[in-house]
Amino acid sequence: MLLGVLLAAFALAAHAQTACEPADTANAKCVCNGVTYDFSQMHNPDNTQRFTGPNGDYIYSFQMANGGLPATFPGCTFPPDFQNGNAGAQANLDGTACYSIGVISQQQWAIQQGVTPQIISVTFTGGQEGRTTLIDVTCDPTTYGTFSAAGEKTTLVYEMDMTSCAACTTGCSGGPPPPPPPPPPPGPPTPPPPTPP
Repeated sequence: MLLGVLLAAFALAAHAQTACEPADTANAKCVCNGVTYDFSQMHNPDNTQRFTGPNGDYIYSFQMANGGLPATFPGCTFPPDFQNGNAGAQANLDGTACYSIGVISQQQWAIQQGVTPQIISVTFTGGQEGRTTLIDVTCDPTTYGTFSAAGEKTTLVYEMDMTSCAACTTGCSGGPPPPPPPPPPPGPPTPPPPTPP
């Protein structure tokens, strides 16, 4: 726990961030600078809330809404002491091992200052053997969620990046804009000019 607090403090200092109010961990919400951010709105195009991506010899997964990652999903079965409430997972590509790298109940939010587009950082501590996940969510009003895993940057500290309308001050109100309409179909052919009599 102390390591997680120290890592969160280091992350705040390293990125010129302002800490947010204590998070509503059950609902993936937090108030930062007077604005409520709702990360339960983040999802894939198929509406699933588990994000997964490879990095090197591992697959990383992330989900902070609806209680976090399930105890078992393709390529990952958490050990008995970490069956519930995991925000992040690191799994071997062959599925032989899967680790909790941060839990929902132990999260701290911060908003980065002086950057455009806006970035909200969330630190999840309490993973197996002290593992911690740092995730930066960049405001992008055109998507509910994209995900990439940077991997283990320092021992037992994992970094992930996302973009989402949920990190924008307007949230996902109304969702991302719809795609542009298709071009209109061609009109009927122009009739030839009349021939003189």
